Amino acid sequence: MDAVIRQLINCNLFNHLNYNDLNSLFSDINFTVKSFKKNEVIFSPHMRADTLGIVISGSIDVQKIFASGKSVVVSRRFEYELIADASIFAKIDYYPSTITSCEDSLIFLINKDNLIKLFSRDENIMTKFLESVSTRVLNLNTSIEILSINSVPGKIAYFLLEERENQNSDTIKLKFPKKTWAEHLNVSRPTLSRELRKMEEDNIISFNKRFIYLHNLEKLEELCSV
Repeated sequence: MDAVIRQLINCNLFNHLNYNDLNSLFSDINFTVKSFKKNEVIFSPHMRADTLGIVISGSIDVQKIFASGKSVVVSRRFEYELIADASIFAKIDYYPSTITSCEDSLIFLINKDNLIKLFSRDENIMTKFLESVSTRVLNLNTSIEILSINSVPGKIAYFLLEERENQNSDTIKLKFPKKTWAEHLNVSRPTLSRELRKMEEDNIISFNKRFIYLHNLEKLEELCSV
């Protein structure tokens, strides 16, 4: 557990603390650390929404699975990011989505009551938790705005301009593969690839693996209104 405490310092909730402070803070706080294999379910709509997760290593997918069996990746979380932060204090009994490990992952798990104890001991942790939830809501609003755009080039352009602002760079690094990006935009992967090639031919962007280079911001803005 000592190694896990040291790694938790990298999580935004605790990065204002040193190891000794964090170790003292958790001295009588119950938590577990669990390994999950690739595609193993971490949380599901059949489980009570009473536990917060933090990715210690690996990555996870938040999925919405429909009655037809079709699944859509809502978001992907990476090392030191929170899992189910928007659910644990909501007035719901069960998790609204299925959360699975998309590679072998190590997850820190703490239940609601123990999380509240941490909040009472360090208000900075509570403040950072609320900031995380607020950021998640803003990201959801962005996703809704993307889905409201009719054209596929417009969806792509809007996403790239949002990421340019978030990453403060004209070189966008995707955190996920094209399949996940396509699901995020609610388009097929072949359609996404086709439209990206067209945008590259028009010298609006260029791309190499997970890096996208923005060359014509004015045209990207125009596409958002198409």
